Amino acid sequence: MKRISLVAVAALLFAGAQLHAQATQDTSKKAAKAAAKTADKAAMGAKTAAKSAEKSAATASADAKTATKAAAKADTAAGMAPKKAHKKSSSKKSSAMKKDTTAKKP
Repeated sequence: MKRISLVAVAALLFAGAQLHAQATQDTSKKAAKAAAKTADKAAMGAKTAAKSAEKSAATASADAKTATKAAAKADTAAGMAPKKAHKKSSSKKSSAMKKDTTAKKP
């Protein structure tokens, strides 16, 4: 009789351990699924923000081109030639030449 009750207790203990392990796995799977959903939502938000930033950059580029053209037209209308970027000539050479032209005192 003791053996039967001992076997029954061992079987119940084994079944309880299995149920506990299964519940732990189910909880872990649920947590993993929730984390995956959160990550997907964050990724979609990032994609949307990136698309919005690209559109804003394209709009800003177009606005800059329009402003440049408008400034050139305004310069032309005012009778000025459009300004072009030019390199600075070395002013050191010209100032050195001026210093060398002074007469030496005896």
